[in-house]
Amino acid sequence: MKKILTILILLILSVKLNAQNTPSYPQPKEGFKRVDLILPKIENSKDYKIQVKFSFEASVTECSTADFSFNRKNLKEEYGIQQNSRYPYYVLENDAAEIFEGRQADCKSDKKVKRKIFSSQDIFIEYQSYYARPFYIPESWSVEYRIWKAEDKYITIK
Repeated sequence: MKKILTILILLILSVKLNAQNTPSYPQPKEGFKRVDLILPKIENSKDYKIQVKFSFEASVTECSTADFSFNRKNLKEEYGIQQNSRYPYYVLENDAAEIFEGRQADCKSDKKVKRKIFSSQDIFIEYQSYYARPFYIPESWSVEYRIWKAEDKYITIK
């Protein structure tokens, strides 16, 4: 009887400990989707950063340079395991965006074209390839990223 009780207690503790290491992510709200940023494994990942931007298709003037801005306070960083602040994910609270169009001086056209435009804000996060980084964004938006590498050597200002 003691063996069975011991095995049962060990089994419960094992399940409980394993559950604490499994992140819990919410379901996307209505009109939003979840996109996972999955990075390849690399050596010396501490030397790299990820630049994240959002994008979507918009109708803009043919020869304009356009981007958009969103309220950065609406981008929340939350965690899949709250008590340890582990497994970060990002939630964009709403799809409010303000489009900015810059016109070239020699442009005479008022023709509108559908084109992908990028957010003007940069979001930099640590390079991490051990698990996915979920982003909850509006259904019509995309997540775009670039990988930045830092030089090994620091330069002293004189």
